[in-house]
Amino acid sequence: MRREPLRLRFLRNDRFSTALILLTIALLVTGSGVLNRVDNLLYDLGQRLHSRPPPADLVIVAIDEDSLSKLGRWPWSRRLHAALVDRLHADGARVIGLDLVFAEPDTADQPADAALAEAVARAGNVVLPVLLESSRVNGQLLETLPLPQLLEQAAALGRVHAELDQDGIARSIFLWEGVGSPVWPHFAQAVLATAGQLPASFSRIPPAAADAMPFALVRASPRRITFLGPPGHVRTLSYVQALTGEFAPGTFRNKIVLVGATAAGMGDLLPTPVSGLRQPMPGVEVHANALESMRSGHLVRDVPPAAALLAAALLALAPLLWLPRLNPLGGLLASALWFVAVAAAAIALPFRGQAWMPVAGALLAILLAYPVWSWRRLEGAGRFLDHELKRLRQELGPVVDAQPRMLSHDPFEARIQQVQAAAQRLRHLQDEQRETLAFISHDIRAPLASALMQLDALPAAVQARLRDPLTRGLTLAEEFLRTSRAEMLDAARFEELDFAALVHQAIDDAFAAARAKEVQLVRQLPDDPLWVQGEFGLLHRAILNLVLNAVHYAPAHSSVTVCLRCAGVWAEASVTDHGPGIAAADRARLFRRFSRVAEQTTGTGLGLYFVRIVAEKHGGTVELASEAGKFSCFTLRLPLSRRPGNV
Repeated sequence: MRREPLRLRFLRNDRFSTALILLTIALLVTGSGVLNRVDNLLYDLGQRLHSRPPPADLVIVAIDEDSLSKLGRWPWSRRLHAALVDRLHADGARVIGLDLVFAEPDTADQPADAALAEAVARAGNVVLPVLLESSRVNGQLLETLPLPQLLEQAAALGRVHAELDQDGIARSIFLWEGVGSPVWPHFAQAVLATAGQLPASFSRIPPAAADAMPFALVRASPRRITFLGPPGHVRTLSYVQALTGEFAPGTFRNKIVLVGATAAGMGDLLPTPVSGLRQPMPGVEVHANALESMRSGHLVRDVPPAAALLAAALLALAPLLWLPRLNPLGGLLASALWFVAVAAAAIALPFRGQAWMPVAGALLAILLAYPVWSWRRLEGAGRFLDHELKRLRQELGPVVDAQPRMLSHDPFEARIQQVQAAAQRLRHLQDEQRETLAFISHDIRAPLASALMQLDALPAAVQARLRDPLTRGLTLAEEFLRTSRAEMLDAARFEELDFAALVHQAIDDAFAAARAKEVQLVRQLPDDPLWVQGEFGLLHRAILNLVLNAVHYAPAHSSVTVCLRCAGVWAEASVTDHGPGIAAADRARLFRRFSRVAEQTTGTGLGLYFVRIVAEKHGGTVELASEAGKFSCFTLRLPLSRRPGNV
């Protein structure tokens, strides 16, 4: 089996080491979450770039600065809230969500609590909040519920406390939470359930974990909100306007109404992806965005960790599909485009697939793919140069004429200087080689040919002694000359050839030898041309060598079959004889210089070596299949320059 070329082994090692580095970066960063802030920034960027029109059936009644200035300092009498509930109910509100905590009695006006409870009962569609907070004494978590008389009349209860992510931004919610057991739905869930618009998938309370602590906060079903737009995007009416009836009749008919604080002094403002720290969003508007995301199916799930790791690995390794195939600039541009494409896909995923996947690890690996690949390729190139320089020193002697002190201090530049010196030495040897070929061509071949022409004038006994050695010497000189020309073949001299026509001509040229031995030449050639790039004379001689060699070993009255076919992107020419075959021990060295099979007593040992050199110079191969005592088949394979039938 032919060994893999050294440069291909280096390339494969560079691919493997680069893949291992990129895979390690992607998996470590994704698994550790060290770049979660980058992932959150991508999510937030998508929220800012994508906005949706606010739903027409959702209204916020805001406790704003104007309401505080007209109705007085907070807290207000609960008679005002009772009047507001009556006003909203009278105008036909579908559901009223009061994002206001009524956990303690109104000490200034105790009958006001009863008035509010009566208004809630009359409406029958009021949702009140549950607050999960820490005790001031020992920090124990408490579930703060509305006053008992309000609790009895409320249509539903839901949690209203804010959930901030690690970077201090409110973008996530848990559908279910509670102390010891996740029994409380989110405020938006409770409102939608009261309105009859809650999707069925959000209505079932999940069971508590078996190892849950009785006084610990238990959460289930995390989701991310897709925001409708920046603060103020949802339709809003001032509390004082709603209370005094300063609105058109039917404003709240069949509407979901959320009542909450928007004034800066109320302390219910949150930084969100669409607001930032300069323009925080009121908590009641966060609930409105969560409600609409839930109702429209736009709440976002996090991709499971195992799937996220697998996706990060695949995304990080993708640059290795093009980096080995493109030039440096093309590889850089392709990697940059892939970076942008992955980031854009991550930004769009919450809106297209209602899912979120952390891609910071993959993006970091993609960002480093080109530098890492370039580094590994430089390392591989350096190792290859060192290996080749060592081989050249062994074959040619010292290849650097300059003294070591004259070499560059840069190791890579020093290697380049050594290669330049080796190339100069090789060019010198090629001048020498041309002179040798000229010497063989003129000073050796010409006298041998002249001596053969003069043999007829000598006695028969002298001719018998001299003809064979002179013929052998001339044949050796000619084959050596052809082989040397093949070794010096320059691909720039190639032209497009019809390989089928070339094989036809080689068979015609072997006809006389086949006829003399009474061997039939059988052609199995296509009617259409098979186009290859090459040098006509050398390819013709290579095919002719194979045919003549087959004729030589074929038994008398047998046949030699020459077949040409298209095999994918290759043109395959095979020559088969039914001679003695070739022993397995001889096959490994058959294509070497001056090598012959054990039974061969004539020939120069350059014919098959010449065929191999011609095949390799044309980007092809030559192979042998043989069975002792039955057949031998030589196959010359060349790359097609165009597929059959293409102009």
